[in-house]
Amino acid sequence: KRYAFMQKVKANDDMFFTVTMAEVLEKQNRLDDALTIYKILLDSKPNDDALKASIERLKGRAQGKGHSKI
Repeated sequence: KRYAFMQKVKANDDMFFTVTMAEVLEKQNRLDDALTIYKILLDSKPNDDALKASIERLKGRAQGKGHSKI
């Protein structure tokens, strides 16, 4: 199941996210949730090229699978 709260989470919220969490969600094919976490992390580290690459990779995967919310 998708976690509905993921769509409402912002960088300043009192929650803790990691790249590992995003990777696990991605492996579970929960692409929207993984992308949300990557974007939150990028808000904290706007110059992180690895995060930018992960976001672009995930967008490509999502488009290939017909996800429309990304």
